[in-house]
Amino acid sequence: MSQSASQPAPEPPGESGETHLAPLDFSGACLVATAEPAQGPLEPAPTPDAAALADLLVAHSFGDTAVLLPSAVTVRRVILDTVRAQHRVAGRPKRRELLVCAGDGPLALEFAGDAEVSRMPDEIGAIRAAIGPKTAGLFVAPVRLAAGIEMLPGSFLAELREAADEYGLALIFDETDAGLGRTGMAFAHEWTGVTPDLMLVGEGGGLPLAALVLTAKWARGLPGTLPAATQDALAEAAGILEAAFAPGFEGRVQGLGWLLEDRLATLRYRRSDLFSGLVGTGLAQGLVCAVPAEDLAARLAGAGLVVSPLGNVLAFVPPLTVTEAEISAAADILERVAAELEPATP
Repeated sequence: MSQSASQPAPEPPGESGETHLAPLDFSGACLVATAEPAQGPLEPAPTPDAAALADLLVAHSFGDTAVLLPSAVTVRRVILDTVRAQHRVAGRPKRRELLVCAGDGPLALEFAGDAEVSRMPDEIGAIRAAIGPKTAGLFVAPVRLAAGIEMLPGSFLAELREAADEYGLALIFDETDAGLGRTGMAFAHEWTGVTPDLMLVGEGGGLPLAALVLTAKWARGLPGTLPAATQDALAEAAGILEAAFAPGFEGRVQGLGWLLEDRLATLRYRRSDLFSGLVGTGLAQGLVCAVPAEDLAARLAGAGLVVSPLGNVLAFVPPLTVTEAEISAAADILERVAAELEPATP
C-alpha cells in the first residue's frame, strides 16, 4: 500500500491495488520519504560515518573533497573563508569579494551581512564589468525555487565558467534547491555540462545537514577546524544520500518527471484560462498561474493535495520516492479542483 508523499512508499511504482492516504505532500518538504521503524525490538543502528558519506558525495560529483557541516548557513560562511584563504595562499590577498547572482530572491543573511559580497543581476555583461582585482569568486544557484521554478540557461552558466577561468576566480554553485536527484540528475548543473569549483548541497527539502563539495585546488583553503554535523543528522542523511545515489535512481526520477510533466501539460492546455505556462523539470515542476497561485494551493490542500505557491507558480515538488500512482492521484485531484472553477476572465 502506498503512503502519502510524506510517508513511506515501499511498493514499486505502478503496483496494482495501491491506495493513497491524504494528504499527498507535493510541497517539497521531503526529499526522500523513509520507512517508518518496524514495531518491536530494533537492532542498534550503525554509527554513521561522516567520511563515508563525504566519499559518496565525491564519487557522484566533480569534487575531490567533501565536508559535511551542520547547515547551509555554515557552508556559506566556510565558502567565503575557503575562497579568500586560497587566494591569500596563492599570493592574492586582496581577492576577497564575492559576486552573487540571486535573481529576485534576497541574499542569504550571511552574505547580506558581509560588505565584500555584492548582489548581481543574471547578466554576464554586468558581471564582467563588476569583476576587478579584488574579486574572489562567482556564486549562483543553477535552479531556484524561492519565487518560482527558475532554471538558469546553460549558456549563462557557461559564460560564468569562462569568466571565472579567465580571471582566476572560484565558480560556486548552490544546489540546495535542486541537488541530489531532484531534476533527474544527481545535481542540476549536470544537465548543462558546466562544472563548478565548489558546490553547496543540502538542507533543502528535508536533508538535515549541508555539505561542501570542492576540487583539490580550492580545498587547500579549507579552515583547519570545522563544526561537525550531529550523529543524528548524519544517520538521517545517510539513508537519504544512499537512496539518491542508488543505481537506477536517476532514471526512475526522470521517468516520473515525464509522467508529472505530461499530466500537468495536459491540464495547462485544457485550462489555458487558469494556467499560462509550465516550468521546471524532473520532480520540480510548476504551472504558471493566470489566477492567484495561493488561492489554488488552498483549494488543493482542502482536497488532499499539498503544493507550494511560489510567486505566480503552483509548484509540484514531491519526494523522490513518489510513485506513479501517487503522481496520478495528485493530478486527478488537480483536475477535479480545476474543473470546479469557472473559466477565468481573460
